[in-house]
Amino acid sequence: MRTVFSTDGVSEQQRHEYWQELASKVLLGLRTEHKSSSSPFFGRLDHHDAGPLGVTYLHSSAQSVYRGEPEIARAPRECYYLCMQVEGVCRLRQGREERYSHPGDVELFDGTRPGELSFDADYRRIVIVAPYSTLRPRLSRPDDLVGSVLHTQEGVGALVSAYLRAFAVNQLAEPVAGSVSDNLLELLALAFNTQGRTLQTNAASVREARRHALRLYVERHLAEPSLSPATAAAHFRMSTRYLHGLFAEGGESFMRQVLSRRLERCRQALEDPDMDARSIADIAFSWGFVDLTHFGRAFKKAYGMTPRDWRHEHARPRA
Repeated sequence: MRTVFSTDGVSEQQRHEYWQELASKVLLGLRTEHKSSSSPFFGRLDHHDAGPLGVTYLHSSAQSVYRGEPEIARAPRECYYLCMQVEGVCRLRQGREERYSHPGDVELFDGTRPGELSFDADYRRIVIVAPYSTLRPRLSRPDDLVGSVLHTQEGVGALVSAYLRAFAVNQLAEPVAGSVSDNLLELLALAFNTQGRTLQTNAASVREARRHALRLYVERHLAEPSLSPATAAAHFRMSTRYLHGLFAEGGESFMRQVLSRRLERCRQALEDPDMDARSIADIAFSWGFVDLTHFGRAFKKAYGMTPRDWRHEHARPRA
């Protein structure tokens, strides 16, 4: 569910106090300080959940933001803040080193450690809150990466920037949102893990990132019967030969990936009590299948029984 908060309807004297309450609640205990006394404070915060992630787009006056020991004690949470600067410049510190984040850059903050941010002018920003369990196991050096900034002008960083922006503005329904969130975290982890490596390694990581982008595209278009290597390649402005090569490097096939994910969605629907009133054919067609005979054979090959038997087998515990 999307929620939007704004200081527009609050008196100028109470705006920052109101904003502080919002920042503490939505962004898990952050403390803010307004930097300029010569102009009234303003802030807008647009928030929704996507799978296990909290996604917030905010626009605000110049301010300082803290998560110190008192804030951590009041709102303990094992989480990361993945922040993309959209407009303005952020000066950040977590640990010994001070860094700067410019539009498009992505920062990695650890919510269990003290840190601070500073904005000298109005700014716009995307903040994604990710539980430890979703990201930490994917990071090769999680403690070393805390407080780092991913620059996104080229390579895998550019892919991260594009997909993080798209992820933040497009609200997807479950279970797609969970799958897309998982793909985004994989892409972010890949980018942070490969910072500073050789050009050869970075080139390989870009190809892996493109595979992730293609898998994400597949996930979002599964229900469309027209989904094909040609439509995906056209979307990403690459040749179908290059697309097939990307999947072959990972020991995969584009259409096998599509078939596997469609079968998985159908399997989930057949197990869902809320889908009992829908026919097997309706479920199959809703996930992009156009031939029921092909669907039945593929389902039995993947799961060892027909769709009808699978539904019957998993209906008995609910009866």
